[in-house]
Amino acid sequence: PFKVLHGGVSALIAEGLASMGAHMASGYRRVAGMQLSINHFRSAAAGDTVLARAVPIHIGRSTQVWEVKLWKMDASTQGEGPQIAEARVTLLCNLPVPDEMKSAGESLRKYSKL
Repeated sequence: PFKVLHGGVSALIAEGLASMGAHMASGYRRVAGMQLSINHFRSAAAGDTVLARAVPIHIGRSTQVWEVKLWKMDASTQGEGPQIAEARVTLLCNLPVPDEMKSAGESLRKYSKL
């Protein structure tokens, strides 16, 4: 409503990226978010391009912790501009995959970089 990126959307991006990374790092097992903490440093206006990167902090047998940073994209260099948020996401990662979802990881295996 204020023409800026809502903090809830930043949290959604953070948990989504961390979940995808945890899914791949756990051998494509099902994952579930346990805890999300996010700090917002500055706003991104409507129309700004936002870059996000998730990095694993801990990859264990049953839990993983990921750090996710979000930046405004610098239009002149197409690189990282000012950081707008940083999140820490903890995920449960030892859940069984239902039979009907076993092939869902194929696209991730084909196109992802971990």
